[in-house]
Amino acid sequence: MLEPTLSWLIRRRRSAKPDPTTATPRDYAARAARAYTAMQSRFRRPDGQYRRDGRLHPAGSVAHLWPFSRALVATLDLAGIQQDLIGNFDADAAIADRLQTLERYWDPRGSAPAYSSDVLGTRLGGDRYYDDNAWVGLALVQLERMRPGSGHLDRAEELFRFAASGWDQRGGPNSGGVFWVEQHHGTGARRHDRNTVSNAPNAELGLHLAELRGAPVGTPGFVGAQDMYECVLAVLDASRESDSSATGLFWDKLRGDGTLDKTLWSYNQGSMVGANVLLARRSEDVGAEYLTRAEAIAYKALRHFAGTGYERQPPAFNAIFFRNLLLLHEATADERLRTQIIDAIRGYTDYAWHERRDRRDNFHLSNGGVTLLNQSAMVQLLALLCWDPGGYQELA
Repeated sequence: MLEPTLSWLIRRRRSAKPDPTTATPRDYAARAARAYTAMQSRFRRPDGQYRRDGRLHPAGSVAHLWPFSRALVATLDLAGIQQDLIGNFDADAAIADRLQTLERYWDPRGSAPAYSSDVLGTRLGGDRYYDDNAWVGLALVQLERMRPGSGHLDRAEELFRFAASGWDQRGGPNSGGVFWVEQHHGTGARRHDRNTVSNAPNAELGLHLAELRGAPVGTPGFVGAQDMYECVLAVLDASRESDSSATGLFWDKLRGDGTLDKTLWSYNQGSMVGANVLLARRSEDVGAEYLTRAEAIAYKALRHFAGTGYERQPPAFNAIFFRNLLLLHEATADERLRTQIIDAIRGYTDYAWHERRDRRDNFHLSNGGVTLLNQSAMVQLLALLCWDPGGYQELA
C-alpha cells in the first residue's frame, strides 16, 4: 500500500540521477523516500503487517520479527530527516502504524515476556530470540530519543530484563553470556550458542536505558550491560591476547560445543563500537579509554570491509554497522575518522542506488532477490545520510 504523501517528491526526482560524487542531502532524502515507498508498496499488507519474502514461504504470509524490526527502524530514520527535505511524510502516522503491528508479536508468557519471532496465532508460532528483542528495544530507545516522552521505555526495559534472563548460569569454562535464543524448547532445545549479537546489542540497550533513566548501569548481584560487554571481550575478541586487547575485531559466537565461530560480521563490529561510545558517555573517569577503543575498532573494521567487503555482508548487517559508526561520528573529535565513516556509507549506498536498483526502486542485493531486510537497510542508510550530524547522538 503506497503512502501518497511521498508521491510528489518521488515524481520530482524520478528522472534525476545525480553524480555519486556530488549527491546532496536533498538527493539522499529523495532516494530514501523512493526506497521507502517501494518497501511499503512491495511488502506492506492492508492490515499493516509486512509480507514475508523468500521462495519457501506462501505468498501473503507475515514477516518474521527480525525483518519487521528493521522496517520499524527504517521508518524512524526517515522520520528523522528535516521536514524541508522530506516534504509531507506523515511520520507520526507511519510510526504509530509500525508500533501497532509490533504488538502482534508480543508474547507475555513466563516471568520475562518478550516478542516472538512470529506473529502470535500463526501456524508457525515462534521462538524468542535475544538478538531480535535487542533490535526492537533499541528501536524503542531511538523513538524515545527522537520523541521524548513517547511512552515506550517501560517496554524496552522489559526487553532488557528478558535479555538478562537469558544469561548462561551453567558454570564451567567460558560460562556466562546471553544465549542466542531462549533455551529448553523450540530451537533452544538444540542450539546453545552465545553470540556477540546476543550480548553486545543488549549491552547497548542496557546502557541506553541507564542513560535515559539516569540510573546506574547495573545492580550488584544482577546481570547488567557491563557483564554482557565484558563477556564479548573475554571470549569473542580477536585481539584479546594481543597488546591492544578490547579493540576487536569480534568473532561471531561461542558454539554450544565450546568451539568458536570466527566469522567477522559487520554488525558485530558496529555493536561493539556503539557499546564503547555509550560507556564513554557514562564514565567520566575512564570515558577516554572507551572512546579510544571505539575509534580503534572502527578503524580496523573500516579497513577490513573496505572495497567489496560490504558486498559480501548482508545489507541489514551493514546498516547496523554504519548506524553505530554514526554514533561514534557524533562523539569523536577525530576528523579523519569522521570523514572515513561518511565516505564509506556514501560509497556503499551510491553503489547500491546506481548498480543494484531496479526501475521500481527495489534493491537486488542478495541471492534471495528483493527482501524486506535489504530494502529497509537501504532506506535507513539513505535517510541517515541527510540527517543533521548533531542528531546522530539519538541513534540506537
